[in-house]
Amino acid sequence: MNGMFASTVRLCLLAWAIVAGMQQAIAQSDLSDTISDAYSATVTDNLPDGSVSPLASDRIDIWSQPTLTGDWGGLRTRLQDSGVTFAGRSTQFAFGIDGGVNAPPPPPLALGNTFKYTGRGEYDLNLDLEKFGGLPKGTLLVRAEHWYGQYGNVSLNSGSFAPTIFPAATPPGNPNNPGSLYLTNFLYTQPLSQNLIVFAGKKDVLGAADQDIFAGGDGTSQFVNQALIANPSFLLGLPYTSYTAGFVSPQKWGFLKGYVYDPTDRTTQVLQVNDIFSRGIIVGGEVMLNSNLFELAGEHHIGGIWKHHALNNLAFTEPPPGVYPEPVNPGRPLLMNSYTLYYGFDQYLVQFSGSKKSGWGLFGRASISDGNPTPVQYFLSAGIGGDSPIRRDRGDKFGIGWYFVGASNQFGPIPRAVFGPTNGSGVELYYNFQVNPWLNITPDIQFIQPGNRGIAKDSFVYGIRANLVL
Repeated sequence: MNGMFASTVRLCLLAWAIVAGMQQAIAQSDLSDTISDAYSATVTDNLPDGSVSPLASDRIDIWSQPTLTGDWGGLRTRLQDSGVTFAGRSTQFAFGIDGGVNAPPPPPLALGNTFKYTGRGEYDLNLDLEKFGGLPKGTLLVRAEHWYGQYGNVSLNSGSFAPTIFPAATPPGNPNNPGSLYLTNFLYTQPLSQNLIVFAGKKDVLGAADQDIFAGGDGTSQFVNQALIANPSFLLGLPYTSYTAGFVSPQKWGFLKGYVYDPTDRTTQVLQVNDIFSRGIIVGGEVMLNSNLFELAGEHHIGGIWKHHALNNLAFTEPPPGVYPEPVNPGRPLLMNSYTLYYGFDQYLVQFSGSKKSGWGLFGRASISDGNPTPVQYFLSAGIGGDSPIRRDRGDKFGIGWYFVGASNQFGPIPRAVFGPTNGSGVELYYNFQVNPWLNITPDIQFIQPGNRGIAKDSFVYGIRANLVL
């Protein structure tokens, strides 16, 4: 073990020396958009198009300033000039469900026909390491998150494989301990050239793979159903936050990326690394291609994820629907290997003048998985969304999406008797009103046909999300 540690240190020192020799080329490149867009969902994704940075304004008009808390008497700007940028977000969920779970369910599931409130906070410190004597454009993201109110909101009341109000189920700490603050990101990112960015550290999985322009992020600015945020056929078996390393290679035609993840969920840990990869490994990769159909922007991406760690053998047990990340029952037989192959696309139908990223269009996803231990054997989704043509000057957004979850056909007699797993589907519609630069309010409705007919019936989910940039 000591020899392995010494070898790792030598490799790191060698890599650092190679990188140091590339400083001038890196300093001449502008990769900020690529770094944020290629593999991460950030707090500032919620800002309306055309707004100023939430970290660079000293306006004192609370209604029109870009953040709720303003510039802190100039301190915020001085910190940013020194290389320390703060970004925060507070999101409130008030949702009800008519229908859903209608039979006495096993915990943590609960009966439907209820209304619940959940709050969620996210706080980022972005450190410009170049200003601290580091390499050009090197950054360190430190993120803390917490939730309060009812964990998961009505996600555990629907009987659906995909959590219905997914952002209210993250970060997935102790459901009986609201308010606990968790360190979910401690991520170092370093461009080595205009065509190669590397990253390593602790990172949450949201925004890391299979992201659509009109259906992605982390559930605080677009859709809230997990099936329309990211693909449930691979996301259910991933840790919410864990140690990762990888690369992004931006190209004129799109980008290529690859990564590895430690399969142990590290939400409740700070920076414990003594048992890293002790449970196995997760490997993923993706290729994204830009398109220009009818001179309108679009993108197509294809990728895959292979998980080499223990998950439930569906012939003997089933992960409770709506619970994320997928719980493992060590008292039952487990399987070590699983995979998901996926494809997704976005295509603008209308692009507003003045911005390549402003407009609305179509999106879609499709995937196929092993079917055991992955409970979702195949998955489809499609919809339309983007910037509202009604109030585009205010930054409103809208979306309507449909999804279909193809359940595994390898469930055993006990899971079939308890849950009755079968195919499920749903539709979600939202309209995001950008009230001012730091506040948006989103009415949201869903119709859910659950994939667990043994315990649940069709449901209608309705509610409001309010999002504040701090």
